[in-house]
Amino acid sequence: MHLLYLQLKKRATIAPGEQLFVHHVADALDTGGTDVMNLPVDCPKTPGVWRLPAMAVIQAVSSACRQVEFIGPSECFIHIIPPSKRNRTHIFRTILAFLLLMIGSALAITWFHADVNMIDAQRGLYRLITGKDVDNMWLITIPYAIGVFLGVALFYSLLGKKHTVSPLEIKLEDYRQSAEEAMGKTP
Repeated sequence: MHLLYLQLKKRATIAPGEQLFVHHVADALDTGGTDVMNLPVDCPKTPGVWRLPAMAVIQAVSSACRQVEFIGPSECFIHIIPPSKRNRTHIFRTILAFLLLMIGSALAITWFHADVNMIDAQRGLYRLITGKDVDNMWLITIPYAIGVFLGVALFYSLLGKKHTVSPLEIKLEDYRQSAEEAMGKTP
Protein backbone atom coordinates (compact mmCIF):
# COMPACT_ATOMS: atom_id res chain seq x y z
CA MET A 1 0.00 0.00 0.00
CA HIS A 2 1.37 3.38 -0.96
CA LEU A 3 1.20 6.69 0.84
CA LEU A 4 0.29 10.08 -0.62
CA TYR A 5 1.79 13.24 0.89
CA LEU A 6 -0.14 16.45 0.22
CA GLN A 7 0.84 20.01 1.08
CA LEU A 8 -1.86 22.62 0.60
CA LYS A 9 -0.92 25.94 -0.95
CA LYS A 10 -1.92 29.14 0.82
CA ARG A 11 -3.99 30.43 -2.10
CA ALA A 12 -5.04 29.70 -5.64
CA THR A 13 -6.67 31.83 -8.34
CA ILE A 14 -9.09 30.57 -10.98
CA ALA A 15 -11.72 32.08 -13.29
CA PRO A 16 -15.46 31.65 -12.61
CA GLY A 17 -16.74 28.37 -14.02
CA GLU A 18 -13.22 26.93 -14.30
CA GLN A 19 -12.79 23.48 -12.78
CA LEU A 20 -10.58 23.35 -9.72
CA PHE A 21 -8.02 20.52 -9.70
CA VAL A 22 -5.70 19.18 -7.03
CA HIS A 23 -2.68 20.77 -8.76
CA HIS A 24 -4.26 24.22 -8.24
CA VAL A 25 -4.45 23.83 -4.45
CA ALA A 26 -1.76 21.34 -3.41
CA ASP A 27 1.66 19.91 -4.10
CA ALA A 28 1.78 16.13 -3.90
CA LEU A 29 4.28 13.34 -3.53
CA ASP A 30 2.86 9.90 -4.26
CA THR A 31 4.96 6.88 -3.37
CA GLY A 32 2.78 4.60 -5.51
CA GLY A 33 3.05 6.51 -8.77
CA THR A 34 -0.65 7.33 -9.27
CA ASP A 35 -1.48 10.70 -10.80
CA VAL A 36 -3.70 12.60 -8.37
CA MET A 37 -2.80 16.10 -9.57
CA ASN A 38 -5.53 16.17 -12.25
CA LEU A 39 -8.37 15.02 -10.01
CA PRO A 40 -11.21 17.56 -9.67
CA VAL A 41 -11.92 19.25 -6.32
CA ASP A 42 -15.41 20.48 -5.44
CA CYS A 43 -15.54 24.26 -5.15
CA PRO A 44 -18.17 26.98 -5.76
CA LYS A 45 -18.14 28.58 -9.20
CA THR A 46 -19.24 32.09 -8.18
CA PRO A 47 -16.72 34.95 -7.85
CA GLY A 48 -15.28 35.69 -4.43
CA VAL A 49 -12.81 34.33 -1.92
CA TRP A 50 -13.59 30.82 -0.74
CA ARG A 51 -12.03 28.83 2.08
CA LEU A 52 -11.22 25.29 0.96
CA PRO A 53 -10.57 22.95 3.91
CA ALA A 54 -8.09 20.08 3.65
CA MET A 55 -10.95 17.59 3.97
CA ALA A 56 -12.29 18.66 0.55
CA VAL A 57 -8.94 17.75 -1.04
CA ILE A 58 -8.82 14.45 0.89
CA GLN A 59 -12.30 13.65 -0.43
CA ALA A 60 -11.13 14.37 -4.00
CA VAL A 61 -8.08 12.09 -3.81
CA SER A 62 -9.59 9.32 -1.67
CA SER A 63 -10.69 7.35 -4.74
CA ALA A 64 -7.08 7.13 -6.01
CA CYS A 65 -5.30 6.72 -2.70
CA ARG A 66 -6.55 5.58 0.70
CA GLN A 67 -3.64 6.79 2.83
CA VAL A 68 -3.12 10.54 2.68
CA GLU A 69 -0.68 12.44 4.89
CA PHE A 70 -1.14 16.22 5.12
CA ILE A 71 1.59 18.73 5.86
CA GLY A 72 1.37 22.50 5.81
CA PRO A 73 -1.73 24.67 6.15
CA SER A 74 -5.11 23.11 6.87
CA GLU A 75 -6.96 25.29 4.36
CA CYS A 76 -6.43 26.99 1.02
CA PHE A 77 -8.09 30.23 -0.05
CA ILE A 78 -9.55 30.08 -3.54
CA HIS A 79 -9.82 33.43 -5.34
CA ILE A 80 -12.39 33.22 -8.11
CA ILE A 81 -11.86 36.35 -10.18
CA PRO A 82 -13.57 37.12 -13.49
CA PRO A 83 -11.01 37.61 -16.30
CA SER A 84 -12.48 40.96 -17.35
CA LYS A 85 -12.17 42.29 -13.81
CA ARG A 86 -8.52 41.32 -13.40
CA ASN A 87 -6.87 44.07 -15.48
CA ARG A 88 -9.58 46.62 -16.16
CA THR A 89 -8.88 48.98 -13.27
CA HIS A 90 -5.49 47.71 -12.15
CA ILE A 91 -3.39 50.32 -14.00
CA PHE A 92 -5.65 53.20 -12.94
CA ARG A 93 -5.62 52.11 -9.28
CA THR A 94 -1.84 51.66 -9.36
CA ILE A 95 -1.27 55.15 -10.76
CA LEU A 96 -3.72 56.67 -8.27
CA ALA A 97 -2.09 54.88 -5.31
CA PHE A 98 1.36 55.92 -6.51
CA LEU A 99 0.32 59.58 -6.79
CA LEU A 100 -1.33 59.57 -3.37
CA LEU A 101 1.74 57.99 -1.79
CA MET A 102 4.07 60.46 -3.51
CA ILE A 103 2.01 63.49 -2.42
CA GLY A 104 1.69 62.16 1.13
CA SER A 105 5.42 61.42 1.32
CA ALA A 106 6.32 64.86 -0.01
CA LEU A 107 4.04 66.54 2.54
CA ALA A 108 5.40 64.43 5.40
CA ILE A 109 9.01 65.21 4.52
CA THR A 110 8.22 68.91 4.00
CA TRP A 111 6.47 69.19 7.37
CA PHE A 112 9.32 67.34 9.08
CA HIS A 113 11.85 69.72 7.53
CA ALA A 114 9.82 72.72 8.65
CA ASP A 115 9.58 71.33 12.21
CA VAL A 116 13.32 70.77 12.58
CA ASN A 117 14.38 73.86 10.56
CA MET A 118 16.29 71.79 8.02
CA ILE A 119 17.49 74.83 6.02
CA ASP A 120 19.47 76.19 8.97
CA ALA A 121 20.78 72.68 9.75
CA GLN A 122 22.00 72.23 6.18
CA ARG A 123 23.58 75.72 6.12
CA GLY A 124 25.39 74.92 9.37
CA LEU A 125 26.59 71.58 7.97
CA TYR A 126 27.89 73.27 4.82
CA ARG A 127 29.65 75.94 6.91
CA LEU A 128 31.17 73.22 9.11
CA ILE A 129 32.53 71.26 6.13
CA THR A 130 33.72 74.10 3.88
CA GLY A 131 34.14 77.04 6.25
CA LYS A 132 32.06 79.25 3.93
CA ASP A 133 28.47 80.48 3.95
CA VAL A 134 26.25 79.43 1.06
CA ASP A 135 23.33 81.24 -0.50
CA ASN A 136 22.27 78.50 -2.90
CA MET A 137 21.23 75.39 -0.95
CA TRP A 138 21.17 73.08 -4.01
CA LEU A 139 24.69 71.84 -3.19
CA ILE A 140 23.31 70.27 0.00
CA THR A 141 19.68 69.67 -0.94
CA ILE A 142 20.27 67.50 -4.02
CA PRO A 143 22.66 65.00 -2.35
CA TYR A 144 20.37 64.94 0.68
CA ALA A 145 17.33 64.08 -1.50
CA ILE A 146 19.30 61.37 -3.31
CA GLY A 147 20.41 59.97 0.05
CA VAL A 148 16.81 59.86 1.35
CA PHE A 149 15.72 58.03 -1.82
CA LEU A 150 18.57 55.51 -1.60
CA GLY A 151 17.92 54.92 2.10
CA VAL A 152 14.24 54.17 1.53
CA ALA A 153 14.99 52.04 -1.54
CA LEU A 154 17.59 49.97 0.31
CA PHE A 155 15.36 49.58 3.38
CA TYR A 156 12.49 48.21 1.29
CA SER A 157 14.82 46.17 -0.98
CA LEU A 158 13.67 48.02 -4.09
CA LEU A 159 17.09 48.09 -5.76
CA GLY A 160 19.18 45.19 -6.99
CA LYS A 161 18.55 41.50 -6.57
CA LYS A 162 16.31 40.53 -3.70
CA HIS A 163 18.08 38.28 -1.23
CA THR A 164 15.84 39.06 1.72
CA VAL A 165 12.20 39.71 2.43
CA SER A 166 11.52 43.41 2.91
CA PRO A 167 9.34 44.80 5.73
CA LEU A 168 6.90 45.96 3.06
CA GLU A 169 6.48 42.40 1.74
CA ILE A 170 5.89 41.10 5.27
CA LYS A 171 3.18 43.69 5.92
CA LEU A 172 1.53 43.01 2.54
CA GLU A 173 1.46 39.26 3.26
CA ASP A 174 -0.04 39.91 6.72
CA TYR A 175 -2.68 42.14 5.12
CA ARG A 176 -3.48 39.56 2.44
CA GLN A 177 -3.91 36.80 5.05
CA SER A 178 -6.14 38.99 7.23
CA ALA A 179 -8.28 39.95 4.23
CA GLU A 180 -8.63 36.31 3.15
CA GLU A 181 -9.65 35.21 6.62
CA ALA A 182 -12.21 38.02 6.85
CA MET A 183 -13.64 37.47 3.35
CA GLY A 184 -13.28 33.69 3.09
CA LYS A 185 -16.55 31.80 2.85
CA THR A 186 -16.68 28.07 3.42
CA PRO A 187 -18.42 26.25 0.56
